[in-house]
Amino acid sequence: MISSPFGQRVMGVFATRVVRFGLGLVISFTLSRILGASGRGIYSVVTLAPTTLVTLGQLGLPNAFSFFAGRGRSGRSLQVIGLLLSGVLSVVLLGGTLLALPWLGTNVLQAAPANLLRLAMITIPFQLVAAFAGAVLIGRGVMRNYNVILVGQSVVMLVLIVLLVGILRLGVLGAVFATIVVSGATALATSIELWRVRRREPDAHEQRAARIGELSSFGAKIYPASLSGFFGYRADVFMLSALTGDPRAIGLYTLGVSLAELTFFVPDAVSTVFFPRVASMERKSADETVATVARFTVLITLISMVGLIPLAFVAVHVVLPDFRDSLPAFLILLPGIIALTVAKVLASYVGGLGIPLRVAIASGSALAINVVANLVLIPPLGFVGAAIASLISYSVNATLLLFIAARLSRRRKRDFILPTGAEWRRLVSGLGELWTLRSRNH
Repeated sequence: MISSPFGQRVMGVFATRVVRFGLGLVISFTLSRILGASGRGIYSVVTLAPTTLVTLGQLGLPNAFSFFAGRGRSGRSLQVIGLLLSGVLSVVLLGGTLLALPWLGTNVLQAAPANLLRLAMITIPFQLVAAFAGAVLIGRGVMRNYNVILVGQSVVMLVLIVLLVGILRLGVLGAVFATIVVSGATALATSIELWRVRRREPDAHEQRAARIGELSSFGAKIYPASLSGFFGYRADVFMLSALTGDPRAIGLYTLGVSLAELTFFVPDAVSTVFFPRVASMERKSADETVATVARFTVLITLISMVGLIPLAFVAVHVVLPDFRDSLPAFLILLPGIIALTVAKVLASYVGGLGIPLRVAIASGSALAINVVANLVLIPPLGFVGAAIASLISYSVNATLLLFIAARLSRRRKRDFILPTGAEWRRLVSGLGELWTLRSRNH
């Protein structure tokens, strides 16, 4: 499997995710140690706000860029359109946000200072540029240098956090400033890499140029799915802010989420590569591949989870004893991560077939349940209630996508979730290939 082009891309993205999550864990623990639970909670809300606005404003377009890049549209036209859209959307989002900030600051953003929120909005154009350029690189399957950029992003972030927060003691302000610098550097590096890639492509006249109309049309189809999927993952933080206004509770909860999501590098790697892969495959091949990919991804995620539990307990008790209350949320979320693993792979399959509306139905239903569950559970249970609400909604999303994927591919539902001996043999074979490659390199 690793020797195939698809397997090599997955392993490349997988290795990148492993390194980034390792660095992310160090960053997360460093911030938590220095800022404390309340400071971490403020930082989480402040940085999540512009990311949420970008998700709202990008209209599903990154998925469209990835899809049509996989279909062979001109790289030059995609990059030009991406830059233009980034400029227009940034003006709209920044203007609307500044007008709405007084109201938002008394509701879902009440846990964060207004001056830090305004400062964090600087990342919006950078996030848009990086999202569009990165989507084209993923769609083209040109992953090596892009993976290096992502790892470099985490390294620079760690260095800046140590310098600005640890040494200069700038607190949450220093952490936000580090985020702005890293966002700008990532946008620049990703744009340069896309420019280099498209210079090596055939003459633009030999490729069909992308059109804003077709990108917008596809984006509009997938937008409900991407929007509801994002809020299904992150609405809990905003609802905690709105219902409790307690930065400490948000800080404890977000650490539990960060720990649980350490196993997410497996489905992230697979879904990142699988979506454009399905878009470029024959339908029969996609139907035959999806169940195998889903089972193998579940297996690796389960193995990662078994190793993570004792590591997380030891790390929190030794390094962050003040965050021990975050561990119940961490444990509650772990089964939800398995559900998300299945959902991510199946959403990539269904979306890659060009029928994202069904993904939107599943994720939209899960989001509605998430909101209701949070409203019911947060008042009596606090952030533990938010974790339970997330577990429920993740499970609903995965269940609905199982029904959809099983019908489309004519497979049994259990074929997507229960690893077989073939997956174990593939794992052993893959580890053997990695060992062989390591031996050759040494």
